[in-house]
Amino acid sequence: MQTSKENMILLGIDPGTATTGFGIIDARNPKKLIPIHYGQIRTSKNDLMQDRLLKIYNSINHLIEEYSPDALVIEQLFFNTNVKTAITVGQARGIYILSAGHYKLPVFEYTALQAKMELTGYGRADKKDVRKRVKELLNIHGDIKPIDASDALAIAICHSLKLNKK
Repeated sequence: MQTSKENMILLGIDPGTATTGFGIIDARNPKKLIPIHYGQIRTSKNDLMQDRLLKIYNSINHLIEEYSPDALVIEQLFFNTNVKTAITVGQARGIYILSAGHYKLPVFEYTALQAKMELTGYGRADKKDVRKRVKELLNIHGDIKPIDASDALAIAICHSLKLNKK
């Protein structure tokens, strides 16, 4: 069993401004990943951007303080058309990375393609197949809601699987 610090409690983030999925897993035993907590951080499009970013900042800090993760694992952005969306999601990503820095957490970044490849063996797998694999690996019965949380859990699992290949 690998017990390096970056392979213990992992906080996965599927970043967004309106909705962010988060998932916290215990990855101390790579053969038995345990879901600790998952959910979503939501902000209203009717709020000013600075208020939305402040809510994101306070929410992520609360999660870090409550669950004491050993690392933050965040999805890298891939946008090829909507620049406005890329910028606002990039602002939210900056908040998550800033919080990790504040709490001295290492940050690991993976693309959705990398996560799909690690979890399913196919980089172009659809979200349904990824969600199914997340449920299998974490022994979760029933749906993982919201969907953003499943993506965040997948990113955290991706990091754990990559570490255990080394």
